[in-house]
Amino acid sequence: MMLLAALVGAAAGFGATTMMQRAGMLSERSGVAVMLIAVALFFPVFAAAEGDLLAFALHLLIFAGFATLAIRGYARGMFLLAGGLIAHGLFDIMAGLIAAPGPAWWPLFCASFDIVAGVLILQLIQSGKVAR
Repeated sequence: MMLLAALVGAAAGFGATTMMQRAGMLSERSGVAVMLIAVALFFPVFAAAEGDLLAFALHLLIFAGFATLAIRGYARGMFLLAGGLIAHGLFDIMAGLIAAPGPAWWPLFCASFDIVAGVLILQLIQSGKVAR
């Protein structure tokens, strides 16, 4: 089940990023900034759904950090946004080991999505297909 979650997440990260690039949504930084904010919002939502107020507060603070990173990345450059996605993927792995709120498969799905999307964006920057 966990391997499947990771594979589906990786495929979704690749597919979403590729479609965004082909549609021109990566011609500016806002698409990646919104993606980073969106992926960071899931754990607070899962904690709220479970009714765990302490977990909700903790994940809301973590979300605020990634949202701030997304806003700074929007202002400063695509490298920071791609790095933010990869950092969120690493956070997902750690959160999954510590017992994150939500479905057990979610941390690996989201980590795979984030890391593949972030690495692909870095490759697109290096190839000149996406502005810095």
